[in-house]
Amino acid sequence: MQNLWLDLRYGARILLKNSGFPLIAGLTLTLSVLAKFPGTGQQKEQTPVIHTYKTVGGESLTVHLFQPPSDGKKRTAVVLFHGGGFVWGSPEVVYGSAREYVARGLVAFAVQYRLANRDTVTPLEQVEDARDAIRWVRKNAEKFGIDAKRIIAHGDSAGGHLATMAAVSSDSTSRPDALVLWSPGLGVGSSPYFKGLLIDRARESDLSPYEQVRKQMSPMIIISGVEDAVTPDAAARQYCARVSQAGGRCDIHSYEKLGHLLSRKLDRRAQLEGDFDWDPTATGDAKSKIWAFLQSLGYFNR
Repeated sequence: MQNLWLDLRYGARILLKNSGFPLIAGLTLTLSVLAKFPGTGQQKEQTPVIHTYKTVGGESLTVHLFQPPSDGKKRTAVVLFHGGGFVWGSPEVVYGSAREYVARGLVAFAVQYRLANRDTVTPLEQVEDARDAIRWVRKNAEKFGIDAKRIIAHGDSAGGHLATMAAVSSDSTSRPDALVLWSPGLGVGSSPYFKGLLIDRARESDLSPYEQVRKQMSPMIIISGVEDAVTPDAAARQYCARVSQAGGRCDIHSYEKLGHLLSRKLDRRAQLEGDFDWDPTATGDAKSKIWAFLQSLGYFNR
């Protein structure tokens, strides 16, 4: 099987060594990875402004907005989707990345999407949420001082899956103009875990970024660990090759001797359970690659 998904079940034991938090057994991974998630920086913390982008069944789904000081110019926007195996996580997980984008002059939106529960919510609904969030950002471009033609989707792990599925939407208003993907799930090969989340409401191929590649997709960059046991580097390379063959731009940067999200812990169990130890040198290099990629698109100038 080429594609393994992050199978973190409710009540999974997460060992947060080196995270800045006390070691807690039996903790479900939610906000706890915030201090160490890829992209987390040391910028002065800005409190986000929370907006509702849609309401489903009485539940408000929100985007958490981070903005640099206004200079009267239209800015690039980035819409961030957290990881978590489709079953856990929240916008706070990607606050660090959002603040780093703001430090570069971009407007950042950290997205809340519904979590899969093997009952009423599946990846089908999550893809809808991702597309609706991007559509809402584009619709409100004038309000937030952003360029509606420069909207990036940033996705980590399962969030990368959602970002790439937004990129193949039939509705152009919900498609991102560029993609930044960290160890993304890309649907290369069958996954019993992902199939189980769908509970027979759709075929895997219908929700597979790999199977849904279109011509002239939005330009993208993928950051991958060669020893990734969750979203394999080989799958990322296959996906990137397919995008390139379809006429799109896909830059991939793979890092030797590193695992999921550039973790130095290569034990498969540690990677599956979220016991990460992010490599600072590789993470810094990956960020520089991302900034260069975005600069090549004209999305920021510093």
